[in-house]
Amino acid sequence: SPQAMVHSSHHCAVCMQFVRKENLLSLACQHQFCRSCWEQHCTVLVKDGVGVGVSCMAQDCLLRTPEDFVFPLLPSEELKDKYRRYLFRDYVESHYQLQLCPGADCPMVIQVQEPKARRVQCNRCNEVFCFKCRQMYHAPTDCATIRKWLTKCADDSETANYISAHTKDCPKCNICIEKNGGCNHMVMGFLLFSADFCWMCLGDWKTHGSEYYECSRYKENPDIVNQSQQAQAREALKKYLFYFERWENHNKSLQLEAQTYQRIQEKIQERVMNNLGTWIDWQYLQNAAKLLAKCRYTLQYTYPYAYYMESGPRKKLFEYQQAQLEAEIENLSWKVERADSYDRGDLENQMHIAEQRRRTLLKDFHDT
Repeated sequence: SPQAMVHSSHHCAVCMQFVRKENLLSLACQHQFCRSCWEQHCTVLVKDGVGVGVSCMAQDCLLRTPEDFVFPLLPSEELKDKYRRYLFRDYVESHYQLQLCPGADCPMVIQVQEPKARRVQCNRCNEVFCFKCRQMYHAPTDCATIRKWLTKCADDSETANYISAHTKDCPKCNICIEKNGGCNHMVMGFLLFSADFCWMCLGDWKTHGSEYYECSRYKENPDIVNQSQQAQAREALKKYLFYFERWENHNKSLQLEAQTYQRIQEKIQERVMNNLGTWIDWQYLQNAAKLLAKCRYTLQYTYPYAYYMESGPRKKLFEYQQAQLEAEIENLSWKVERADSYDRGDLENQMHIAEQRRRTLLKDFHDT
């Protein structure tokens, strides 16, 4: 690295003071400044979080100061430690096989042999993220698309606020209802009538078989290009809200199913304490809840993928597989929430079907 050099000139170009020549320092660019000005410059930049980007003080000079030049100029051990952390972060971020864990206050560094968009998990804080972009893992959606989607969701959050409520009206009796579980299969039962419907579209649940789960597919208006700009804008908003509502719904389902997982843990513990079997005997319930979360998480990230996908045969195939996955996830969710009503074999069979649907979709539509 370039070394600081002492020159015979006694004039500092920053403070305009004449100083002894041993107090004049410069980098390889030959721009001379006194030691006091260099100290203030480095101290301020390190304090302000500029990190390793401490450059020469001369106007338009982009030469960066080497670390062995900066360290002696920092007045305290606290600042030197801060600068070391900047150097460490810079090294990690510039190394193609390394990534800093994005977990809160986590100091861990993740190393992989093949750096690409892949799921990694920190073994210290258990944070799961995409190695390439450090966002939450987002298969089958790629890094650029999920970044675009999250930006759009943030920008349009006020527009979409009305669909954020947890309540809807029952399609049969118009009573206001609230979703308190992750499953989208709603059942209303009263003395005079009963209703069996989908939370998302409020349609009859009988039409939501695994052959085609219709409410996951947006029906494009083929004539929209021939209509006014206002009509096109309304259609664009309608399309966005369709996908956003389903994205947000699965996110809420994940949160509710996390509560179900906790209840399952407590139920297993209670059974073991009452000598109704061992932990191993009941672990399949825990495994089912874990798999449900894994499958629904993938399903949630299929919606930004579909939103940006161009119409055509490939999109139709994707929507077909997405619909099959969604149907099997809802079947699994229903059985997990009512595990006492289903035997182990039935539940494990449903787990297998849902996981196969998930793997098939990722194999066909996620670049690995």
